[in-house]
Amino acid sequence: VTGIVGRADVLACIFFLISLLVYHGRSHEPDMSSIWLSIVLGGLSMLAKETGITVFLLNVAYDTYRNWPALKRTVQDMRWSEETHQFGRRVSRVLLSMGVLLAVRLALLQGSLPRFSQQDNPTAFHPNLYVRLLTFCYLAAFNWWLLLCPSTLSHDWQMGSIPLVTTLSDPRNLLTFIAFGAALLFAFRGLMDCEAKV
Repeated sequence: VTGIVGRADVLACIFFLISLLVYHGRSHEPDMSSIWLSIVLGGLSMLAKETGITVFLLNVAYDTYRNWPALKRTVQDMRWSEETHQFGRRVSRVLLSMGVLLAVRLALLQGSLPRFSQQDNPTAFHPNLYVRLLTFCYLAAFNWWLLLCPSTLSHDWQMGSIPLVTTLSDPRNLLTFIAFGAALLFAFRGLMDCEAKV
C-alpha cells in the first residue's frame, strides 16, 4: 500500500469484511443489533471508498441464498411465515439504509458524479463502443485473476497501463471468455444448490 488511495482501499476492505462477518457470522438468523452494526460498518466502508456500499447488496444476496427454501415455500403456499417476515424486515432495513447512505454520499458530492479524465480511464473515453466493451470485459476478468493470483501488482493502474483490447482476435479475450464462463458455471451451480435445499 503505497499511498492514501491504497490505504483507503484497505480500510474499506476491512470495514466491508467485518460488516459481512457481523451480519452473517453469529447464527442463521442475525438479530437486530447485528444488522444495525453491519449497516454502520458498511457506511464506514463506503466513507473510506465508494465501492464499500456494495457490502449491503452482498449481505442481501447471501441472506437470500441462506433463506431460499423458506422464500420458495412462501411463494408456493402464498402465505408468509415468521421466517420470511424476519427476512423481509432485515432486507428492508438494509436496503433502506443503503438508499439513505447513497443520498448522503450524493449530497456530499453536491449532486454531481465524480469527473474522470482520459488519463484516469482511457477506455471510457475511446470513441468505439466495441473497443470499450471488449476492454471493460477484459478488465473484469483481469481483476478476477488478480484476486486469485496477485503476481502483477501496480500502485497505479491508470494512464493506459493495461492496453486497450481492440480486436476480437486479441489473445486476452480468451481470459475474458474463461472468466465469464466460470462465473456463469458458478451462478448455475449456486442456483442448483438453492433448488436442492428445497
